[in-house]
Amino acid sequence: MAQAFVWFHNGGNKTEESRRFYEGLLGWKPSEGPGGMTMFGGEAGPFASLGAPQGGAAGWVPYAQVDDVEVAAKRAVTLGAEVLQPKTRGPAGDFVVVRDPGGATLALWQKV
Repeated sequence: MAQAFVWFHNGGNKTEESRRFYEGLLGWKPSEGPGGMTMFGGEAGPFASLGAPQGGAAGWVPYAQVDDVEVAAKRAVTLGAEVLQPKTRGPAGDFVVVRDPGGATLALWQKV
């Protein structure tokens, strides 16, 4: 069974504007992350990033941890999802971005 959401990525073309927005609105403190991403974190560590859209999907993309990203992606397709971004290696693990049958974007993530 997948874990609850473990990460959130905000992809868009105006990351500096988004950074200022979330810092001003919610008090999130930005820091430089891998690959030019901006990271937001709290006392427990980082919880979200800003950067380029993933799988062409602008906006917030939640990440759900799975035991095997390839198996989970195949199951998602069987259940009606569309793969937007195939398996990709990120700083902390592998992920696949899918669009569920209702149109929402989700990243399936496996820690490596």
